[in-house]
Amino acid sequence: MMPGSPPPEAAAQTPNGSLRRLLPAAATTTTSPSSPSNNGVETTARRRPFGPSPGPPVSSTPLHPLKKRQATTAACSACQRRKSKCNGQRPKCTVCRDRGTECKFDTNAAETHAQALKRKYSELQSQKTTYQQIFDLLQTRPEQEADDLLQRIRRGADASSILHHVNYGDVLVQLALVPETRYRYEFPYKTDMPEFLLRPDNPYLDSELYELALRIAPDFPSSRHRRQRRRLLGRADSPSSSPSSTPDAEPQSDPYVKPFHAATVVHPLLDTVKPSRWTSVSSDDNLMRKLLHEYFLHEYDYFTFFHKEYFLEDMANGRLRFCSQLLANAVLCVGCYCHRGLRSRAEFWNPKNIGYQFLAEAKRLFEFEADVKRPDGSPGDPEWERRCAQWEDRKVTTIQAALILNIICAFNGADKIGWRYTLRAIEMASEIQLFRKPREDIGPAVQCVRSFTAWSIFCWQSLICYHYFRLPLMRDPPESTLPDPVEKPEWYGEGWVRYPLTPQPRLSTHHPLFFKAKTDLYLIVNEYSLLAYGRPNPQQPLAPRLVLWFYNRLVAWFTGLPEPLSPRRIVMPHQIMLHMHYNLVLTAILKPIRSQDWGENTQALTDKSPYQAYVDAVIRYETTIRLYYLRHGFEGFDSFLVNFLGSLGQMAIDAIEENKDPSTLGSLVSTVLLAAKGLHDQGCSHYVATAVLRLQVSLMRPQDVELLKRFVKIEADEELNGPLKQPVQSDWPAYGAVYEESSDSQKPRNSLTSRLESLSLEPMGSPTPSGSSI
Repeated sequence: MMPGSPPPEAAAQTPNGSLRRLLPAAATTTTSPSSPSNNGVETTARRRPFGPSPGPPVSSTPLHPLKKRQATTAACSACQRRKSKCNGQRPKCTVCRDRGTECKFDTNAAETHAQALKRKYSELQSQKTTYQQIFDLLQTRPEQEADDLLQRIRRGADASSILHHVNYGDVLVQLALVPETRYRYEFPYKTDMPEFLLRPDNPYLDSELYELALRIAPDFPSSRHRRQRRRLLGRADSPSSSPSSTPDAEPQSDPYVKPFHAATVVHPLLDTVKPSRWTSVSSDDNLMRKLLHEYFLHEYDYFTFFHKEYFLEDMANGRLRFCSQLLANAVLCVGCYCHRGLRSRAEFWNPKNIGYQFLAEAKRLFEFEADVKRPDGSPGDPEWERRCAQWEDRKVTTIQAALILNIICAFNGADKIGWRYTLRAIEMASEIQLFRKPREDIGPAVQCVRSFTAWSIFCWQSLICYHYFRLPLMRDPPESTLPDPVEKPEWYGEGWVRYPLTPQPRLSTHHPLFFKAKTDLYLIVNEYSLLAYGRPNPQQPLAPRLVLWFYNRLVAWFTGLPEPLSPRRIVMPHQIMLHMHYNLVLTAILKPIRSQDWGENTQALTDKSPYQAYVDAVIRYETTIRLYYLRHGFEGFDSFLVNFLGSLGQMAIDAIEENKDPSTLGSLVSTVLLAAKGLHDQGCSHYVATAVLRLQVSLMRPQDVELLKRFVKIEADEELNGPLKQPVQSDWPAYGAVYEESSDSQKPRNSLTSRLESLSLEPMGSPTPSGSSI
């Protein structure tokens, strides 16, 4: 290197061979006061021009060493426009402070521009979702609520606060249930209770449910009917004539003034079990606990196939005695139909539906469990006996799951397929001798579960065979006797629910009393089916004397019901449905002989003719359905309610066809619309209700179909008269079929499937309803 030449760091060769000085850039750098390198001293580099220096050479070592600049994550808007070096200091950067300009940042602290763009995009997406939700609320909410939302928007409320108010307001309403003490549900078309139901011998008009419903709605149009009913019953028109004169008179009045679907099942294990240990479909324990809760609230009481207490205990403790993966998946599948938060729960064909996934898993497990054979060995071998006991426990849970799978298939309009599960369940029950009296050496818990399951099978086959006009699969009931539900309620497992804003911590559903009463009813029904369908000519009606014998037995069952299940006290859905079923059975066995006499020497057995008994049963049947609607509505899942609504709708359609009295036409139309509305509401939960509604609409008058659109939300006309989304494979007898038409040659013509198939070949309204007037 030549003496006096600049060092390599300070000089560079230019294209013309001359040297130019490399100096620091003309910039002002301010370091953070907290920087340890300069101890808070601010250093400023001298501004020098590029090119050859006019003065003496400059040393390569600066007098004041410069601090290396720290990278800034994002510059302010002013520095971006000026293309200045921004140090990112907040609330005002150094350059803007020196220049006196406004300093604004489009990013958060320690956030780059790219990160800020992502954040703003997410906020826009969230905001878009909020607006979409509000738009959906305006579309789906009742007109009054939609008007309230619109007024809040016009007053300037922001979208998030409106959505927060709606979401948490709904939760509070569901918890508080104070608005439910109003007359929540009104009958469609005519809000009054029909005149022909207001008879002095109608015991359901004397129920606490009806009285409280009228009392808490003094301006309801039926108040004049209340006065008329009290005159017929010989009572004064005084609100103090009942011990429960006000809704808050006693804690037990909560079920009478609040809908059942707002109640909560009370069980210590429901909040702690981990269903994810029993299924591979989902790992969301919170969701699956909700599904279990909905199942036990809506479906368990009426269709009881297993013992709830033992099932939950084993599910919580991971034992395989009374719980299994198969049974858990089947129960969770039914819970999906019950859970109103799952919008597509009725789409059983949709693979994205979680209910579809639970059902597929349950079917897969059933195919394996049903074919497991008894372990090989010889009696006297303790190890073989232990393995046999475990095998029988697995069979019991498999049998219970088979009955649940049958009812799931019925939800989906595929009971032809579902019936095979019941047949297989009875085969397995016979294989393990379930219908015999349990052995004493197997322990009280296993004895209870085996007897409980045996009676559940008997009740189920009795109900199905009766309604399908089939000879029962079981001629005799199980050998084990049911204990007294009052003395041993723990044998059945009590059910408890809690209503919002009530001082009572829990209320009983009276499940032991209900199970025993239901079993006693099905014993009578099973005997009737054996006699009616076991004859050489089952299409012929039974002799009036035989019908009278069954009629008196059913009436004795009715009058012997315990107090919580009496007409005066019934309130919960399963309790009201038990009375629906009783009255429906009466109408069915009396209808074929309603134009005849009982026969000779029968006057002492009853003071009513067959026709009078039939009319009474029809009136009481419709009254129970209307009481159900007044308190609970039809939105909550109730699988067997479809049968009652279909029967009621058919009765009213037939009555309209043969009506001779114009004054009763309005009430009959109201009944038709009520039944159709119930089928439409139930169709949101399970598919077969939609199929039954389609059949009922085909029989309704065109003007009644137009009226129906005023009371139910119809997306398009195809929902009522278009093709069904999925075919129906059902042997369920079409409504309106009577028992004298139950021969094998008549079944295909009168099944739900055959009627729907013929419906697709005929124009709407062409079928002529047939039947009798009520």
